[in-house]
Amino acid sequence: RFEGLSFAHSDWSIARDKPADGQAATFAGAAVSASGARRCAFERCEIAHVGQHGLWLGRGCQENRVEQCEIHDLGAGGIYIGEPARATVPAAACARNRVHNCFIHDGGHVFAAGIGVWIGQSSYNTVSHNEICDFYYSGMSLGWTWGYGASDAHDNVVEFNHIHHIGQGVLSDMGAVYTLGISPGTVIRNNLIHDILSYSYGGWGLYTDEGSTGILMENNVVYLTKSGGFHQHYGRENVLRNNILADASEGEVIRSRQEEHVSFFFEGNIVYQSQGPLLGGNWSNGNFRMDRNVYWHTSGECELAGLPPEEWQEETRQDGQSVFADPIFVDAAGRNYTLKPESPALKLGFKQIDV
Repeated sequence: RFEGLSFAHSDWSIARDKPADGQAATFAGAAVSASGARRCAFERCEIAHVGQHGLWLGRGCQENRVEQCEIHDLGAGGIYIGEPARATVPAAACARNRVHNCFIHDGGHVFAAGIGVWIGQSSYNTVSHNEICDFYYSGMSLGWTWGYGASDAHDNVVEFNHIHHIGQGVLSDMGAVYTLGISPGTVIRNNLIHDILSYSYGGWGLYTDEGSTGILMENNVVYLTKSGGFHQHYGRENVLRNNILADASEGEVIRSRQEEHVSFFFEGNIVYQSQGPLLGGNWSNGNFRMDRNVYWHTSGECELAGLPPEEWQEETRQDGQSVFADPIFVDAAGRNYTLKPESPALKLGFKQIDV
């Protein structure tokens, strides 16, 4: 066990003959790194003022814990788990690690694409009860396979985290929680997400990117995003239920690529907007399932993909039991999205989310 230690003041370097760019800054090393570590722990430690990532649990790292650590003032990202490439033998797999109750903040100062917590080709990890903030790209990233090819990232759990002030207007095409590839068993739940600001396009709260499949997203509260609370570029049969998606500057729920299978199941959510449209992107092929949601635009115009509620329900055969009404938050202007007892969402079965 590493207990109560401070790892601080490491440099960074850029090779003259190699690129120093790329998504998530995975080319960079870390101030503290492990290989083949089993059942080890970092408890109440600090990693600070470092030139690259803070901590990397790499090849063969299994059943390790990072708890009550503060990781900050970083040249790149915070905690990286796994590797970009799939393991060739079971002993090289990275799995079953836990990041719990850490404060991970203030990163990307040299390599702006650094991520708060990155999970590559690694499974059965848990990231819980952390605060992640002040990064220039995504807060969390899960998976490292583009499209529907084989992936070793599955059964990861992201729960009860506070993820905020991500992007800060520096980079684009990012999200508070970003996913890639086929990820059965992966769960993203009970997270509080807000203040997600990209430079141009793509400041999303929950972002299922290329090939994201089999992911459950539930009981999340997402607000004050630039481009939307949820965006699916393309993927298959993801499930969103009992989430609050509120106050995006652009569209709140965005669906991009249309495919021959069901994109996602969107049921029992609250979609609340004051500025942009409730839905954005492409909704013409009908390969999605939506019902028992509450939609509300403070202007009173609750159009979905340009259609009035009745026309949307008739043409798409979706949202038959959904309600187009004010969800009646305690104080939406003050960002308190607790529902009052008379809320129509509670009558539909929505369960209060304790942030």
